[in-house]
Amino acid sequence: MIKHILKIIRNERSHNIGIWVELFLVSVFLWYIVDYTYVVISNYYKPMNFDIRHTYELSFGKVEDKTHARDNIPSVPLGESFDKIMGRMRQNPMIEAASLSILSRPHIGSHSTMNLFRDTLQSVGLERMVTPDFFHVFRYKSVNGSTEELVEALKKDEFIISKSIEKELFPDGSSAKGKEISLEKSDSARLYRIGAVSTNIRYDNFSDWDTYYARSIPVSYLNSFPLAYLPLIEVCVRVNPEEDHDFINRFRDQMTEQLRIDGLYLNTVQSIPVGKRLYQNDNINDLKIRLFIILFLLVNIFLGITGTFWFRTQYRRGEIGLRIAMGNTPRGILGMYYTEGILLLILAMIPAMIVFVFVAKADILYASWNFNVARYFIGFGITCLLLLCMIILGIWFPARKAVNIPPAEALRDE
Repeated sequence: MIKHILKIIRNERSHNIGIWVELFLVSVFLWYIVDYTYVVISNYYKPMNFDIRHTYELSFGKVEDKTHARDNIPSVPLGESFDKIMGRMRQNPMIEAASLSILSRPHIGSHSTMNLFRDTLQSVGLERMVTPDFFHVFRYKSVNGSTEELVEALKKDEFIISKSIEKELFPDGSSAKGKEISLEKSDSARLYRIGAVSTNIRYDNFSDWDTYYARSIPVSYLNSFPLAYLPLIEVCVRVNPEEDHDFINRFRDQMTEQLRIDGLYLNTVQSIPVGKRLYQNDNINDLKIRLFIILFLLVNIFLGITGTFWFRTQYRRGEIGLRIAMGNTPRGILGMYYTEGILLLILAMIPAMIVFVFVAKADILYASWNFNVARYFIGFGITCLLLLCMIILGIWFPARKAVNIPPAEALRDE
């Protein structure tokens, strides 16, 4: 039957060439839409590898005498003050874990980066200056699945690097644990021991940035921290799930006075999941608009492809009646027309596959740096499936009606 259908396609090439061109152009355009949608949605739902449920950030202000405020230097070193604050916070029964960090908590929209070196190899990652309990608060895990491994490494003042940095600095596949790296490309640069390798931690739901390294906060660094940058110091807490109800008000009632230490006072308490929604609000709205436009384009493609095959099948009602009169069954006729539509689609998809390879290499695609074989064939499969559904629907409805009318009536219409 395939040879017979191919012969029909060749004999009707004057009509089929237009359909082939339409299918070819639409398949490339639809493939681009499918690829964009797939990348954005799969990126959004890809695991973040940390947990922000039941977490809050506390910020502190400083009441300082005019002399020290003018010098921008606290009268009592901030390291000592925050050490007292963290001790009191950990005694609160509502708190499961509490940590101190500098520009490191998730979903803040600000960050600092640092270059890491191993011999002639170099990598760049987000800098996380944190206390060990930071990993308890956000439940980071090592590549071995252990949070405690990260905590113990930081307690020993060792570095923690993500898996992606390990791949860049140790391309031979060897483990980075126990090896040394530096923050400067110099023979005299200080070397830091790697105490653990963490899973990759994504920056947010809309990017693939997942390289980071963590180090403990040097006491000298915190003690000399300028008061003007006090808002950059983050106190993050994980609340026991059974205590996470009206936590902000309850915590303020219990702890506001206890946390007045050395002129520091509790300023704000913010839910990190709520902060995430605010931080990503613009991206979410932009994504909704793009998906609405994509839906509109898909509806137009659906109407165009379905309408083309609908009209084509309706035009051939006389041929359907003649085939029934010659003894063909309705099911056999429908199968023949479906096969013809599928063959036309295959003939259009073959050059489209070649064109899309060049489109990917030209860096036209969204997030083209992640283009690989799996992404190529996922886009190809979804595009084929969508076009196949449109073609079958465009053939099924008019052909179903045509095969159910008497052959004489179909021939009389012809």
